[in-house]
Amino acid sequence: MTDKHWEQLLQVLQGEVLNPLPIAFIIDSPWLPNWYSHKIIDYFSNDRVWLEGNLNAINSFPQAMFLPGFWSEFGMCTEPSSFGSRSMFPPNEFPHAFPVIKNPEDIDSLHMPNPATDGLLPLMLNRLKLNQAAIEDSGHKIRFAVARGPLNIASYLVGTTEFMTMLLLEPDAAEKLVRKVTDFLKNWIDLQRETFPTIDGIFLLDDIIGFMGGPE
Repeated sequence: MTDKHWEQLLQVLQGEVLNPLPIAFIIDSPWLPNWYSHKIIDYFSNDRVWLEGNLNAINSFPQAMFLPGFWSEFGMCTEPSSFGSRSMFPPNEFPHAFPVIKNPEDIDSLHMPNPATDGLLPLMLNRLKLNQAAIEDSGHKIRFAVARGPLNIASYLVGTTEFMTMLLLEPDAAEKLVRKVTDFLKNWIDLQRETFPTIDGIFLLDDIIGFMGGPE
């Protein structure tokens, strides 16, 4: 994100009404690779394809903000992989993370990941390190620590249907899992902020919250 876009975003968050209204889009692996005429697996495994795809997007739509901008990720496998989730990467389909928790008792033995070494997280972070100079040369900076939210990650560790059922039938177990994932996310976000001093925002995405009502 450029300095100008960052300042505009801060103004919007502070309640200011800008004219013209800023435009912002979330872009990530489900959209960007095929839009840039590459397979999804190439986007995940080739830093050049990843960088050029992101640069092409921001250069094609220079007036738009892209959130979080230069998102280094491996789809929904990113965070669950650090908990030991098996990851599946079809050549040109979305990746998938498989559950690691078979029953609520497994939550107690679920290890606390080290985001600096576990799963795909060090690869995600290193991609940003390797491309930081090119990102900044293009007039942009790494502004956000990025992660999926605790409910989203928990749903992949258990299975979405199983996690929603756990919320209703075994809320204590669900809370224990969410707290463990939340503690992990604090460490993961802190590591990103320590690695890139330009980070001044947190970009946390959680789809599962939209499936929950007040009682849950």
